[in-house]
Amino acid sequence: MRVIVFSVLVFLPFSVAAQAPQKSLRQLLDESNAAYEKRDFKTYLGVLREFNDRRPNYPSVVYKLAGAYALNKRKTRSIQTLQQLLLMDATVDFESDKDFDNIRRYKGYDKLVALKDRLGKKEVHDEVYLTVDVGLIHPESMVLLDNGTILLGSVREKKIVRIDPQGEVSDWLDTDYSVLGMEVHRGALWVSTAAMPEMEGYEPGMRGRSEILQISLANGAVLQGIEFDDESTIGDIELDKESRIWLSNSMIPYLSRDVTDSTFYVGAFVRKQYDLGVSHFNLQGLTLNEDESALYFADYISGIHKLNVRTDDITPVLAPTTSLLKGIDGLYHYNTSLIAIHNGVKPYRIIQYFLDETGDNILMERIINRGGDSLGEPTNGLVKDGYFYYIANSPWGAYDENKEIDPSKVKPLEIRRIKLD
Repeated sequence: MRVIVFSVLVFLPFSVAAQAPQKSLRQLLDESNAAYEKRDFKTYLGVLREFNDRRPNYPSVVYKLAGAYALNKRKTRSIQTLQQLLLMDATVDFESDKDFDNIRRYKGYDKLVALKDRLGKKEVHDEVYLTVDVGLIHPESMVLLDNGTILLGSVREKKIVRIDPQGEVSDWLDTDYSVLGMEVHRGALWVSTAAMPEMEGYEPGMRGRSEILQISLANGAVLQGIEFDDESTIGDIELDKESRIWLSNSMIPYLSRDVTDSTFYVGAFVRKQYDLGVSHFNLQGLTLNEDESALYFADYISGIHKLNVRTDDITPVLAPTTSLLKGIDGLYHYNTSLIAIHNGVKPYRIIQYFLDETGDNILMERIINRGGDSLGEPTNGLVKDGYFYYIANSPWGAYDENKEIDPSKVKPLEIRRIKLD
C-alpha cells in the first residue's frame, strides 16, 4: 500500500512539549534553508540533525544532512550518511554537488561511487507467473487458491476480481472501500478494506473508515464484517492458529489482535492493542513466524520490528549496515527468513532476509528482484507451496494530483514468482 502520511509528517506540527512548543518539521526545514543561505553551516547541521532524529530516513533530508556533515568537515559521518541515502535512493547525483567537494579524495568516497553503480544495476532472479489485462481496477493484493484461481483486491474500483486458471477475468465481490490486504484462512477469505482517496466515489467524510470482511470462498457471500470508524487505514491482516486476527493501522500507528466471532457489522472487539504512536510512523505489512511466537511488522519509515507474542515486547530487527529496512510494504515469513517488498526505495526491490536463531538479527540477504523492467510498483504477495508470488506493477504512479487515474500509464498486471527452496 502506498504510504499516505509523508506530507502530514513534514508539514504539520508535532505534539507540544511539556515546557515549550516544539517546532514543527516544516519550521525546521525553513530554518535549515535559511542557515544554508547564510552559509551558517554549523546551525544548518544542527537543525538537520534534529529533523532526522524526529523523522528518520526522509531521503531529501538525509541527503542534506550528508552535505552538512561534509561542509562541517565531518568527512566520515558524511560518507556514512551518503551510504545510508544510497540504500534508499541509488539515483541521487551527489557526484556533481559542490557541497561534497571536500570528501572527494577522502577514504570511502570511491566505494560510495561503486555502491551507487552496483545498486543501480538490475538484478532479477524471479520469473513471470502471469500477465493479464485487468483494466483499471488497480490491484493491490492477491491470493492464489489451490485450484489455481487468483483473487485480486482492487483499490480503485472497490471490488475483488477472479482470474480463473485459463486467465479469464470476472468480478467476484463488490466492497464498500478499497481492498488492501487479503488472506485465506480455514476455507474463508479475510479482507481488509479502507477508504482511500484513489477509490471511486471517495468523499472526505469517509476518511479514517475501514472494514474487515470474512467471505465464503464457496459462493462469495460476506459472512461477517468488522467496522473501524475512527482514524483507521487497516492495511494488512494476519490470522493465527486460534483464528484471532492481527491487523496494522497505518493512519495512527497501532497493532491489534481481535477476535473473529463478532456480530455482523457491530464493530471490532479488541482483545489486545499496541499503541505505537510515540515510537512508530507508518505501519504496513505484518507476518507471524511458524510457531507464532513472534509477529514481524514493517514500519515504512523505520524498518522491520518484532513483537514477542508471549511478553508483548517490541524490538527492532537489526541488519548489517549494507542493508536498509526502509520503504517496505508487503512482509512475509518463510522458515527462518523474511521476504520484503520495498516500494519506498529507488530502485524498487524484493529481498529475502535471513534471520539468526533468535529471529532478532538479519545475517544476510538474497536479492529476488532489484530494478527489473516490469517492476512498476510492487505491493503485496503470498507464500504458497514453496514459492513466493507477488504483484509486480500496481499502478500507484498512474494517478494525478487529483487522484484521477491516467489509463495510458496503466499496464497489464504482472504477477511474478520465485522458488524459495
